[in-house]
Amino acid sequence: MKIVLIAPYPKMTQDAQEVCRMYGERVEIVQGRMEEGVRAARRAVADGASVLISRGGTYLRIAEQISLPAVEIAVTPTDVLRALKEARGQGKKFGVAGFMNVIGGMKEWRDLLNVPVVPIEIFDDGEHARREIRRAVVQEGVDCLLGDTSVQKLAAEFRLPYVLIESGKESIWDAVQEAKRIFAARMAEREVHASLRTALDRVHQGLLVIERGSVQFANQTVLQLVGRDTCAGLDIHSCLPDSLCRWLEQPEEGRESEVIQVGSRLWLVDCHTLLEPDAQFVSLSPVDDIESMEERVRQKRADAGHVARYTFDDLYGSSRLVRSIVGQAIHFAQSESSVLIMGETGTGKEMLAQSIHNASGRSSGPFVAVNCAALPEQLLESELFGYDEGAFTGARRGGKSGLFELAHGGTIFLDEIGETPPQVQQRLLRVLQERKVMRIGGERVISVDVRVVAATNQPLWQWVQEGRFRKDLFFRLDVLRLNTVPLRDRPEDIPELLEHLVYTAWYQHKGVGPRPWIDSAIFSRLQSYHWPGNVRELQNMVEYLLATSPQGRIGLEAVEEWMKQKALPADHSVFHPASLFSQPAVEELNRTPTPQSSMEQIERWAIERALAYSHGDLTKASQRLQLSRTTLWRKIKQWQSKEGENVSRESADGTEFA
Repeated sequence: MKIVLIAPYPKMTQDAQEVCRMYGERVEIVQGRMEEGVRAARRAVADGASVLISRGGTYLRIAEQISLPAVEIAVTPTDVLRALKEARGQGKKFGVAGFMNVIGGMKEWRDLLNVPVVPIEIFDDGEHARREIRRAVVQEGVDCLLGDTSVQKLAAEFRLPYVLIESGKESIWDAVQEAKRIFAARMAEREVHASLRTALDRVHQGLLVIERGSVQFANQTVLQLVGRDTCAGLDIHSCLPDSLCRWLEQPEEGRESEVIQVGSRLWLVDCHTLLEPDAQFVSLSPVDDIESMEERVRQKRADAGHVARYTFDDLYGSSRLVRSIVGQAIHFAQSESSVLIMGETGTGKEMLAQSIHNASGRSSGPFVAVNCAALPEQLLESELFGYDEGAFTGARRGGKSGLFELAHGGTIFLDEIGETPPQVQQRLLRVLQERKVMRIGGERVISVDVRVVAATNQPLWQWVQEGRFRKDLFFRLDVLRLNTVPLRDRPEDIPELLEHLVYTAWYQHKGVGPRPWIDSAIFSRLQSYHWPGNVRELQNMVEYLLATSPQGRIGLEAVEEWMKQKALPADHSVFHPASLFSQPAVEELNRTPTPQSSMEQIERWAIERALAYSHGDLTKASQRLQLSRTTLWRKIKQWQSKEGENVSRESADGTEFA
């Protein structure tokens, strides 16, 4: 790297050499005026120049045509006065001709001179300059010219005396010092760029800067991916994979992050628009690295405590029933009271519980979930309440904290609460009443601040009547109730759910294969099925369809094949609307109405009997009664209201969210 001074005239070459010799400056000096000076500057750049120095029109041309820092040797008033002194006696009216950077300040100080001076602005050393000088001679009476080297030839044409305005050595010295400052700054910038380039080359992400379809920067990860030493200045189609080029050429407003395959790996590509017009910053992240990072984050959070993954944004479905339940759950999230979620298996009860936790004031606390049906009685009790050292054979040294203790400050979710053994029910009741826990084998009472959300797919009140579940515990849990809705009762949600499940499953398969396309003809067929497994069964079907549709098209033939192989009969053990009625009403199902019975009593008897015969299947009951499902639900809701039931119990079958 070096500094090069292009001198437009020989005297400047000599002056610059004297300045550099006097002060020990290492500056390369070459001579060249106007276009010749530009060519000299280009040669200097090719030889490794970092900063250029020149004067007047030559400086302007170099600054315009060469993308390298250029420093101007200024023409000062002292330089002009020195030339005027030399020109005294050669004329009566002096024309100072030059580019604006030479004569720019003259208009302000010429009135202070005792000699008449006419500024003549020129843009070149050709016809324009000739015309302006002729005008000054004819109209202004100029009889002597002063200027830089570009004026000398024109002065001879007009047979006018000419004096060169030379830059003083102090101006050359100032320009050299400015060039040294720029040189030092560029060296520091180069070091920073080298460090930044090293850092960018070491990241596992691929990084690109693209401007107007050309690659301006590509880090080492990208270069290794495409098998090149450099991509700078090349068109994207000549150096980048076709899959990435197609993604980059999508309209910016509709382009989203996407997983694409480049070589043997999947990459998540993202793009951001830079401040410069038509400039884009593109990042490519290896999908397996993202998954590994997510796994580490999950492990880190799991080590610190239990977490809830779902929020209300994860609950899909736009039907009235679903929106009603979600709206009610959002209100419940603001309360601290216990919540009981009732509904069929696979209807998203835990998703609701997690969403309530994440929307509550306890969202920063732990979310601890336990399946009460998955553990034997002794183990369930120790898991819930913990134990002290020596409480039983095999107890851990030092004891163990129970799940209620771990949930302190957050939420505990008791799934399948109906399966809890009687002894555990008794201890649960005490914890809910006192908010205190005593470990098994322990003597110390531990205060806990937890919110309880419980869930069941069983007719819990019926179990209370049968003595299988404690009544006092039921009422402790059943402060706020959410009754979910089965998928068969909200068929209008099936298209939205199916599309979400299909593209979620496709992404989980890392986007391998063509993007799925769903034939809308399948929706009516799916809506006619009773879905005993709810959305969980729908999810299983999606996995089957993706596996058996290699071309990515999900059509009616594939659905019918699934129906033929996998469709299940109606589940007669589901929690059905008949269980919503009071126990005496259920016991009277087999009694025949009397002549004194009102029309409402006869109608209710018929509906209850139809529900009993159809095992709670609303579709079959409505067909048996020749009523619409909507009318049937409305009548059940009216009877619930009269019995003092909460309006939220309008659906007891259970909801499925995805």
